[in-house]
Amino acid sequence: MRYLKPCVVLLSCLTFLGACQQQQDNPSVATIKASPVVASVNGVEIYASDIDAELARLPASMLQYRQDPKARQHILNSLIRRLAVSQKAKTLGLDLNPMVKQRMQAAQAQILIEAAKSWQLAQMQPIQAAEIERYYHEHKREFMVPAQAHARHILVKTEKQAWQILKQLRRKRSQFAQLAASKSIDVSNNSRGGNLNWFSRGTMVKALEDVVFSLKKHGLSKPLKTQFGWHVIELLGKRPPMQKSLADVRTEIISSLQHQRLERWYQEVVQSAEVIIKQVNDG
Repeated sequence: MRYLKPCVVLLSCLTFLGACQQQQDNPSVATIKASPVVASVNGVEIYASDIDAELARLPASMLQYRQDPKARQHILNSLIRRLAVSQKAKTLGLDLNPMVKQRMQAAQAQILIEAAKSWQLAQMQPIQAAEIERYYHEHKREFMVPAQAHARHILVKTEKQAWQILKQLRRKRSQFAQLAASKSIDVSNNSRGGNLNWFSRGTMVKALEDVVFSLKKHGLSKPLKTQFGWHVIELLGKRPPMQKSLADVRTEIISSLQHQRLERWYQEVVQSAEVIIKQVNDG
């Protein structure tokens, strides 16, 4: 595989970030401090803080570039290109194209929605411990982890092949991974010795699940036919159902409660707005 040079990867990432709406919360205008002008394009200025903002938006996988002394210049080049091309689009009148205008309005609306969300979250009272505990007890079933099994299998095309493999395994169980690698047609896991990892019911084919959950630890199944072929299965372990503790799901609960509050606020905003629906088309 050919790898791209770091500067190319960085510029590509910046182009992507500039083209897409960021999912993270954006700082309010009041929090952006004045900073030196580092460039201008047709009279429109680019500030050092613009470079800082781009660095902050780089994904965690590119964290090293935030400390790269050359990164600021690469980012500045990207900002200059972005600004120059967008200005050219305006001089060509492309911003007047109905489809382009619609997309620009949608992008602006999404940015404002994210800003409104951030603002409202900042106004909210902190989620209280009592609220978290009440939610946990009212939704306890949602935090139940069902019984799980850990198995591996060898998948072949014919029943005869499956019986031959089973006979070999009954003589020497340690060959399971080797046989899976050389015989199994399940390319998704044959390189891992046929490992299906841990799973609960409703994840795999029902017939396979029924066999797996009926086996004892390190038990081998008889050849099993499914729509994929013939399986020879070994159970590696079982886990009983488990209740997640409040500490395990605390962050998840806080997120759910915040989401509920936001939904109520969104409804209040819509109800307070003057909404006129003139016509709803069927198609």
